[in-house]
Amino acid sequence: MNIKIVFIIIVSLTALIILAWAPWIDDQEIHDRVFREKAHKDGTMGWVIQPDGTREYALICDYKVNWIPFGRWVASCEGGYFVTFWGQIIP
Repeated sequence: MNIKIVFIIIVSLTALIILAWAPWIDDQEIHDRVFREKAHKDGTMGWVIQPDGTREYALICDYKVNWIPFGRWVASCEGGYFVTFWGQIIP
């Protein structure tokens, strides 16, 4: 094979592996961002009536961040979100 073709294949595979791994994504930062943007919409936070009759806006079920290729999967009891390696949250 031509050395240029081998070089292009190696560089392309390296770039693909790095994008699939996405090491620059911080799990805690992704957790906090999804929590800020989605918790009030998906039931992660909600009003809870205490035994004395008072209402409290509380955390019902927290998010868990898991690695998947090309991003992270952020799951809660109510569903999940895919966060891409460029930071977009997809429901």
